[in-house]
Amino acid sequence: MLFIGWQAAAESLYLWLFGPTAPESVNGFLTEVLSTSRGWTLIILGNAIGFVFAALVLSIGVVSFPLLLDRNVGVAVAVRTSVRVTLANPLTMALWGLIVAASLVIGFLFAFVGLAFVVPILAHASWHIYRRVVQ
Repeated sequence: MLFIGWQAAAESLYLWLFGPTAPESVNGFLTEVLSTSRGWTLIILGNAIGFVFAALVLSIGVVSFPLLLDRNVGVAVAVRTSVRVTLANPLTMALWGLIVAASLVIGFLFAFVGLAFVVPILAHASWHIYRRVVQ
């Protein structure tokens, strides 16, 4: 649902700035985005909206997935716990989000083969974060 909301927000932003007509070409689109004030507004607001959705997803999922695997709790309890942990440790969780994002980018750079190494390490580290913050 969050992904659909993110797509709707991105499409609404584009329609607000550029209208319903499709770009004539990729080069025309890139020129429009990189050389006009509408384009820079799209870049800045688009990144800000994306950041809000990313922070929301991080706060919902950082602890809820390991908690659901470890204990017999419902989704609502797991999500509330994850959000509470994030609100109690905002800088740590922001740093963790940056570590995850950077690690995934590095994994993608090596033709997805790097993900075979990065994802298990991130999963293991996530488990340790969960064990440390949830008693």
